[in-house]
Amino acid sequence: MPNSGEYKSRIGLDSLYVAVVSADSASAYTAGTPAYLAPAAEASQEPTSSFEVQYADDQPYDVMTAEGDTKISLVVTNIDLQTLATITGRVFDAASGRLWDNGGEAPYCALSFRSLKANGSYRYYQYLKGKFDMPKEETATKGESPEPKTLDLTFTAIRTTYEWNLGTVTDSVKRIVGDEDTTNFSATGWFTSVQTPAFSAPAALSLSSSVPTDGATGVSVSANQTLTFNNTMVDAVIYSVGLFLVSDGSVIAGTITLDATKKIVTINPTSSLTAATAYLITYAVTDVYGQHLTGAVNFTTA
Repeated sequence: MPNSGEYKSRIGLDSLYVAVVSADSASAYTAGTPAYLAPAAEASQEPTSSFEVQYADDQPYDVMTAEGDTKISLVVTNIDLQTLATITGRVFDAASGRLWDNGGEAPYCALSFRSLKANGSYRYYQYLKGKFDMPKEETATKGESPEPKTLDLTFTAIRTTYEWNLGTVTDSVKRIVGDEDTTNFSATGWFTSVQTPAFSAPAALSLSSSVPTDGATGVSVSANQTLTFNNTMVDAVIYSVGLFLVSDGSVIAGTITLDATKKIVTINPTSSLTAATAYLITYAVTDVYGQHLTGAVNFTTA
């Protein structure tokens, strides 16, 4: 299930980075090291899409959709001439400090940035392949009140030619999005290298340990019971674990909680258990990857 923080509004924008894509073919995708682009003021993302409704039997029968490129409109304070030349295919002469606007062919680039959310977390964006247009520039005479003029950049993103293993399919990719409030997401290295899909199958869900262990005897009547799983569990796992009296199958009242790592389930009985009595913990649980596991732990109190 989503974390509540994922629903928070976006209120900021920073860290515009760009890298030149040196290869994108059926056999390989390669991009350079990201470099800082410019101080960011705005970024709007608008995918081009189409919808076609098919009619049959005098009513709508099917809806077919397709998505094309995505236009990212960027507003920045300004951009240094060498970077501008790099992303638009123009020529920068370092010896004279001048840009030669020769109408060159813009290279494919990867673009990344992040947006601050209302709760202090960030949402991260990575476009893998696209091209920049020459920016729109405005200047005006200085009046009584300064009127800053920004630079408008347009980045047109498309899907890669290269196809990645995405787990359920092998396909090309246009954009990667991450959110610090999403379980298992880490932004480490987001701006030091271009982010690309890296799928690895999750470990099979298993019970790593239990307290008490299965078959244990002499267990304290006042102790809590815990189940530790190897994978991150869904929040609803607390409704899939129970403690029962073996003799008649009656449910033992108590509180069941999931810890911050979402791997450890704790059973806290409302009152002490009965001495020298057999109990059974059962579980039918699901992890965040959709894997299911059922099992039981038997123990006897002291």
